[in-house]
Amino acid sequence: MHETILLSKISEGLAECCKRGKIAKVNKMAVIVNKGSHVNSDNLSQYLRSYNDDLVSDRTEIKIEIGDLPDETAIIKNIEGDSAGK
Repeated sequence: MHETILLSKISEGLAECCKRGKIAKVNKMAVIVNKGSHVNSDNLSQYLRSYNDDLVSDRTEIKIEIGDLPDETAIIKNIEGDSAGK
């Protein structure tokens, strides 16, 4: 259950970052989670393809890093993608 909440938070954060940064398609992203998190690149990729399919595809490279963070916390470290235009 907690995994789904964190995946949802990452999904919402990604959408907001892409909106602010005018990113239309994500090519690469890195996310930091704590060592006890069950979030990994496979389940995050699958979740984002389901809920952010306009931004993420099966070609999007997702890297998970482990950091000293509180439970249920993630940091989107970086996003690389294609511009949404002007």
